[in-house]
Amino acid sequence: MQDDIKRVAQSFKDQTSSLTHEESTAYFEQQRENYDREYSAFIESYNSDECYLCGKPFKTISKTEPCVHWLLRRGKFKKKDFSKITDKFDFYNISAFLRWVANAEAGVRNINNLKEESSDRKLFETTIKWKNIEWTLDCSKNDFEGHAGSKTDFPHWHFQMRIDGNQFINFNDYHIPFSKDDQLKITLESDPESGFLHTFGPGGQGMQEHMDRLADDPDEFIENVLTTDNPEDGTVHMQSIVRGPEGGISGEKINEALEMARNTGKSLAHCFRETLSDDKGVSISTIASPAKSVPEIAKRSERKRR
Repeated sequence: MQDDIKRVAQSFKDQTSSLTHEESTAYFEQQRENYDREYSAFIESYNSDECYLCGKPFKTISKTEPCVHWLLRRGKFKKKDFSKITDKFDFYNISAFLRWVANAEAGVRNINNLKEESSDRKLFETTIKWKNIEWTLDCSKNDFEGHAGSKTDFPHWHFQMRIDGNQFINFNDYHIPFSKDDQLKITLESDPESGFLHTFGPGGQGMQEHMDRLADDPDEFIENVLTTDNPEDGTVHMQSIVRGPEGGISGEKINEALEMARNTGKSLAHCFRETLSDDKGVSISTIASPAKSVPEIAKRSERKRR
């Protein structure tokens, strides 16, 4: 099957490479519009405590119609029924839904997909939080290749689910096969020459995308980010280091920055930049890091190959 996936991936690369700039732009614009429509339908249903996929309330568990909303466990979803979900929904279907509900509750801080906190051995390692539930989706490069000579000699991924911090589904409970569509997307994403970039739509961005935006335009990010009274509600923690000339920095200017931050809700980094912009010899460095409210990525221990 891997050879078939590689052939399809190469065919995709050949087709996209022949597109003009206008054709490529039109394609991605169409994709964006489709995502926007789907996400709008999701939000409308979410606000009514209903699933936009099956149309049923989140509390409804219909054994004849498995649905990914079971993972919210508003109804009597049992661990043994997890495979019914993965038989019907592939990795990207499940990922998108969980990201969307998490984002709808508290934004990107509920989705930790930070590369710097993930192992180099992993294709993906993402922990998603929603209310009292935490899900982790995990796949190593060895998992994607399949463990040769074992019962899991096929491309697969792992899933963990915690409720109120307690075990519900463990990583080693299931080796979940990737669909052909999953494998194609992952193969293309792993190839920098493919031109393929998968997104989870307007409600699917996690902390990595958030930090990428900061890196792309730090000035715009610092100018627009707002602080919160409760540090548990934040997304990014910013620490500013202000260096002044030999004569030091005016205490009046520092107080002005603090007052501006209190009155506007703007970050102290932004307020220092505003109040000290005309002062010669002043340099301001800002270090951004994920806030404490961002869940840690749950780690899976891998069996080493002999």
